[in-house]
Amino acid sequence: MTGSFFLPWPIHPTPQAPRALKLAVLAIAAAYLGGGVGADNALSQTPPATTDAQAVAQASSPEDFEQPVAKLVDDLRSDQFAVRERASEQLFRIGPATLPTLRSIRRQSSDAEQSDRLDRIIESLAKQNLESRIRSFLQGGPSELENWPEFEKWFGDSPPIRELFVDLYREHPDLVDALGGTPQQLSMGLSRVHRRLIERGVGPREVPQRIDLLALLLPMTDPDFQAGPQYDLIVASLLQLYPANDFRKDAVFGKPFMRIVATWMAHSDLSIREQVLRLALQWKMDIGLTLAIETLKQNPDSILLCRCMQAIARQGTPKHAALLATHIHDPTVVFQKRYLGVRGSEVQVGDVAAATIAFLHSVPVTEIGFAEPAEHPIFGIIYEELVVPMKAAAKTADKSDPDAADDEQAEAEISDDELNPLQRGRLTPREIARLIDQAKRREESRIEIRLKALELLPTAPVEMPQKS
Repeated sequence: MTGSFFLPWPIHPTPQAPRALKLAVLAIAAAYLGGGVGADNALSQTPPATTDAQAVAQASSPEDFEQPVAKLVDDLRSDQFAVRERASEQLFRIGPATLPTLRSIRRQSSDAEQSDRLDRIIESLAKQNLESRIRSFLQGGPSELENWPEFEKWFGDSPPIRELFVDLYREHPDLVDALGGTPQQLSMGLSRVHRRLIERGVGPREVPQRIDLLALLLPMTDPDFQAGPQYDLIVASLLQLYPANDFRKDAVFGKPFMRIVATWMAHSDLSIREQVLRLALQWKMDIGLTLAIETLKQNPDSILLCRCMQAIARQGTPKHAALLATHIHDPTVVFQKRYLGVRGSEVQVGDVAAATIAFLHSVPVTEIGFAEPAEHPIFGIIYEELVVPMKAAAKTADKSDPDAADDEQAEAEISDDELNPLQRGRLTPREIARLIDQAKRREESRIEIRLKALELLPTAPVEMPQKS
């Protein structure tokens, strides 16, 4: 054989074998692997004596340990192949205890042969060391796995929890290594998780595993760490998939998992707050009410504002109704119905506020004037279903007026798909006048609805805007 070669795993003679026999075996093996050199020739060219692995492993002080290891590492760049092979074998025999010294020397090494051997030795010993530590950990022994306390404080300690941590440790080691670290370290660990998920194609087609969700969520439980809207959006999207729903219902993992999710929600970016509140409502999480009240103070957009009202309706009490009084005159349109017939209309922020106030006081929305029920057991109020009816037209005084009679007949025949200015082409003057009249009567109903809602608040002012 020619060229460089070394065994990926060491040969382990029986502990009872005499040391002289061990050395003889190594010498013969080195001669055999040394590129065509016979055993007799190898014995006559025995390499300089190197440190015995067992003696090094049993060293009583760090100095007695590190110096022989450093000598063996130095032998890895020897001109003699047999010396290099023997040094590799001895480092394997000493075991994972050499890893700190090997890694330190590797960072400073400039010799190609030495660096190559060190890389392979370190990788092999690290795997051997990890598996040994994992076995001990899973058997309930003291943890030698990095950052187990950071995980334990959320999930506690039990055999299933330890198995979950080992899965996380294997799949996302960089993330585990970053737990409890600086924001920069957490950011680096999280970016590697993201890259790993992309490589695996995790998304709508490839669902995430439990450990993927944990790897994304755990860094965000650090109050000093802000992942940013990009990662918040990823988390919100993955939590909508069924593995997350399955995770939260687990008898062992469910409660701590939900605590982590709630912690993330509390620090989530405002740009995805609407999705977060929706998820909190779906999962019936108490954090939804707290988050909704805090979000109201941040002057959110109209859609997010309505989502906050839904959370308050679902989880709030009558005392929270006063928070909505300031929004009851808001004419911002949040939902535009397709048709503007007798029972159809656009939905304004003020409509949602009025319906929420009624809901908090256990008053059906139809009792304050809405045309149809809009209550929901999960979302409190489905604001898209709110319908402000048109107030009935005043009776025509002159029954002999043919135009008035025609108007009454036309009014009676109006359906939801009639007189839709968004659908129709050119309207006649009479149709335009009728639309204006309908809009005024609908606005009158809206004012009455809001007045009735405010009357539910004992201390709320009941001032209403002037009729147009």
